[in-house]
Order: sequence, then C-alpha cells, then structure tokens
Amino acid sequence: MSTAAVPELKQISRVEAMRLGPGWSHSCHAMLYAANPGQLFGRIPMRFSVLGLVRVPLYTQKDRVGGFPNFLSNAFVSTAKCQLLFALKVLNMMPEEKLVEALAAATEKQKKALEKLLPASS
Repeated sequence: MSTAAVPELKQISRVEAMRLGPGWSHSCHAMLYAANPGQLFGRIPMRFSVLGLVRVPLYTQKDRVGGFPNFLSNAFVSTAKCQLLFALKVLNMMPEEKLVEALAAATEKQKKALEKLLPASS
C-alpha cells in the first residue's frame, strides 16, 4: 500500500501571504454564532449557539464578481454580513477599498437577480 506524502502545514504572516503572488488565493475562516436564550439540560444557560465554521474567500476573481463579492451576495450571509465586513476592516485583513468594491459588486449581482424575478412594471 503506497502512502502519499502529506505536505507540511506552516502558518505564515499576512505580509508573507500577500507576497505569494498570482496563483494563490487567500481565505479566512469565520465562526458564526447567535444569541440563544435556551438552557442545556434544562438548567445550564447556553448564551450562544454555534452556527458553524465558514470559509470566506478573501479574493476577487478577474470577472470582479467571483470570490468575495459572490460570497457576500449569498443569502445565508445576510445578518452576519455587517459583522464580517467590520471584522475584516478592524483586523486589517482586507483593504477598505476592496471591501467597498466587493460589496458594490455583490449588491449589483443581487439587484440583477431581483430584476429577473420581478420585471419592471410599465
């Protein structure tokens, strides 16, 4: 039985990641959670429910829609979108102008989709 060599994983800094150049895509993982007034076993306050771990693409494809803008246009992001944009800005993970461009592209994509569903009334 042959075993394939598993490449060594190495954490690199943001500066090193940005120097990788073309051919590399950057992403981050975001933990989604929501306030939860429930109790575990009827007595332990839960406070928050974990909704899952999401891989966020931190790149925009050449068509200016694929990647991060496309991610922002997905419906499941809805309430977490503001928190994600805020965190990416505050943590300086993506330049503010790139966040604005991605949000504009995502909004335009959603607008076009709605126009297809709801044709303009004459």
